[in-house]
Amino acid sequence: MLLTTQILSGHDVTVHLDALATLRLDIFREFPYLYDGTRDSELRYLQVYAQAADACVLTATNGGRVVGAATGIPLMHEQQELREPFAAFPYPLGSIYYVGELLLYPEYRNRGLGMQLLSNLENQIRSLGSFRYLTCATVVRLDDHPHRPANYLPIERFLKRTGFTSLPEVTTTFAWRETDGVSREHLMQFWIKAL
Repeated sequence: MLLTTQILSGHDVTVHLDALATLRLDIFREFPYLYDGTRDSELRYLQVYAQAADACVLTATNGGRVVGAATGIPLMHEQQELREPFAAFPYPLGSIYYVGELLLYPEYRNRGLGMQLLSNLENQIRSLGSFRYLTCATVVRLDDHPHRPANYLPIERFLKRTGFTSLPEVTTTFAWRETDGVSREHLMQFWIKAL
């Protein structure tokens, strides 16, 4: 399997918006997100990565098809729901870089590609010279959630293995429509890693 990875910013992100939206829509339908999004809302969301200073997208492609991606943006350019939880925290907002997604289609998981994408993203962020921390947020679900697959591997295992630490006191909430058509509030837990 020959995979190609590349770092995109600015206009280059715009060229790949449709493929990135498809990736997000497909993967976020899975547990734990169970997200029933629309292409229009995804394209609007992803446009931020083409416009914000120092934002970047890493893609993994196979035969020209985007099969994985990692996205990142300075936390100060993110939505208020993601910035606000850090207001009373000792990390200066301007020193934190937010990892929005690390996504792979199922057939490309557990092959080291997630580690490679994260490593490449970290190298890109270090090259910017002004960020000391990475953060990300994961949705909190009950272990006995009825839609949790028997073979589910929690992303938290990957985060711990790659040096992220949970911040139990730093959380936020987001509402989204789930695959059953009902919109619900979801608790999101932050993680942090020193660069």
